[in-house]
Amino acid sequence: MKVWPDRLRGFCVGKPGAHLTEEKIFQRLAAWRVNALTVNFTYDSRLGIEDVSDLPTVPPAMEPYRGALDRLDRIIALARKHGIFIILAGGGALGNDKINVATGETTEENAKQERAYLANVIALHEYLGAKYRNEPTILAYNFISEPHTPWIVENWRTEVVPPFIKAIRAVDPNTYLIFSAGLWGFPDFGGKGKGRVQEPFADPAQKTLYGWHDYAPHNYTHQGVGKRPRNQIYPGMLKMFNGSRLKLWDRDAQAQYMAPAIAFMKKHKVKMFVGEFGVTRWAPGADKWLGDKVSLFEEYGVSWTCHNFAGSWDGWNVTVPATAKGGNVPDGETETPRLRALRKYLKQNTTFNR
Repeated sequence: MKVWPDRLRGFCVGKPGAHLTEEKIFQRLAAWRVNALTVNFTYDSRLGIEDVSDLPTVPPAMEPYRGALDRLDRIIALARKHGIFIILAGGGALGNDKINVATGETTEENAKQERAYLANVIALHEYLGAKYRNEPTILAYNFISEPHTPWIVENWRTEVVPPFIKAIRAVDPNTYLIFSAGLWGFPDFGGKGKGRVQEPFADPAQKTLYGWHDYAPHNYTHQGVGKRPRNQIYPGMLKMFNGSRLKLWDRDAQAQYMAPAIAFMKKHKVKMFVGEFGVTRWAPGADKWLGDKVSLFEEYGVSWTCHNFAGSWDGWNVTVPATAKGGNVPDGETETPRLRALRKYLKQNTTFNR
């Protein structure tokens, strides 16, 4: 039986890259006492996997994931060996490249693409659920953690999440399911926007959690990405988005931002999980930002995986120095102030996948 530990603390490692099949990555994680990883599962072409002829066969519908599934099995074996649980985020299913960002009203063509994508997500998880229902390393599925397209967002509570629960529970009553509040995975549980989660979902297995992704304020955490200006300092007067007004962002503002999720957690006595939160490595005050976030998660009893370590692009990587040239370095092998801010709490882990 899979049992959610009192607390999970670890990293989001992004897509299942080839470097995650190397034991040295997991030796590093174990040395830090990491007990959880979020892995963003996706299909072969997004991973640059081309030749799968020598890999184990899979059902025809899973053929686009054949290489990724083989790689995932190797990652699971290493995680199991080093006592680490995996939260599998399957929003990268086939069709995710064909759905448009929610920038207006739903068109019938967009809705058709979104429904096809949802069917692919469900089919993928039906296969994963049957395959891993008795694998303790796969502790939870984080379902479309950042919903952002019109039809899916508007119908999140009614036509999106409930069919997924029904399908997965038909093959897997053991693995936990994690759901966001709605649009972009913001923590606005109980919000008035379309499709926002107001009450817990019905789950016959009663193994459902809730969560959010936390990059607030976005203009600060994403500085240097796209057209967002650099040299924004935390704590300080910052904008949430380009069009937002300036306001003081500090620990108190962070607590206010996540308050709807914490209120939902306390009201319904559910567990919360933050599968992604992070800041570009060159952001002034990045270690303070991480420290404030994690101290609040700890205060509220929220499990978390920080984005990132051992991902693809290393702009978020907590082991790569702020001024490094970088690129796609999985492990910068540096004890940065950002890593120290996290290790303060990682060392408190006591429950492992054993």
